[in-house]
Amino acid sequence: MFSLPTVTRAIALISGLATLVSSTPVPEPQRIVIPPPQTAWQARHGLTSSSYQNTFNQLVDQGYRLNWVAGYTINNDPRFAAIWEQTNDGIEWVARHGLTADQYSTAFSQYTNQGYRLTLVNAYTVNNQSRFAAIWDKSRFDGAWVARHGLTNSQYQSAFDTYVGQGYKLVHVSGYTENNQARFAAIWHRLNRPTGETWVARHGLTKDGYWREFNNLLNQGYRLICVSPYVVNGVEYFAGIWDQSKIPYWGAHHDLTSSQYQDAFNQYTAINARVVAVAPYTLRGNQDRYAAIFTRNY
Repeated sequence: MFSLPTVTRAIALISGLATLVSSTPVPEPQRIVIPPPQTAWQARHGLTSSSYQNTFNQLVDQGYRLNWVAGYTINNDPRFAAIWEQTNDGIEWVARHGLTADQYSTAFSQYTNQGYRLTLVNAYTVNNQSRFAAIWDKSRFDGAWVARHGLTNSQYQSAFDTYVGQGYKLVHVSGYTENNQARFAAIWHRLNRPTGETWVARHGLTKDGYWREFNNLLNQGYRLICVSPYVVNGVEYFAGIWDQSKIPYWGAHHDLTSSQYQDAFNQYTAINARVVAVAPYTLRGNQDRYAAIFTRNY
């Protein structure tokens, strides 16, 4: 079981433990905080392909939109973790999963030609073959965006340097394995009206390296906005994005078992926090692990 911090100071991330961060002072004892209205949302993990599709269909019929999806495998059988939010904003969106690299490229071209923008791409490996899950929508976007996939370490670093040099910010990264080599899929944004927030991205971090970098950046006022664990030849690696945007509370975990993730999920939701990103990965073929980010907007 987990015990979530109740203070508002920053707590260093420890594998399997919560990090709760606040940008506001500790409230006075007599202060009454009234939570703002919460949008209905649903999260699932450990879903088989058929269970994921059935859950997807049921929730979409109830007015939910998929905000996050991540694939992984247990004994080479695909599993999915996903987050949906109930909305009536009328924004058109589409989602696909289980795509080969060629199918993903075809879908990418098809949807972008129809005016959709890629908002999330997650890559995972089934029987040594890469598969893709992705979400596109037609939400208003004041700027330019680019997306790449199938990048080696050096290709990813080169693309990163090129786009950052052109004023883009990395907003999403997914690390995965292809032919026992690390690969990356990523999305960059260049806003017409930049927010000016400082940001940092890392990849190729070992578990210990990720832990150290997390705490180092936390102490500099950064918060984690995207995390992607991936396994190459049995070794865990992490890619992540941090920025200095402000949010009242947030928490991050990594290296959680399924039951530990569920415990963390239950305790965060008990304090009206919600999971905004969950990144599953597999060790030794059948041991699922989870990294996750939780937030609360008050």
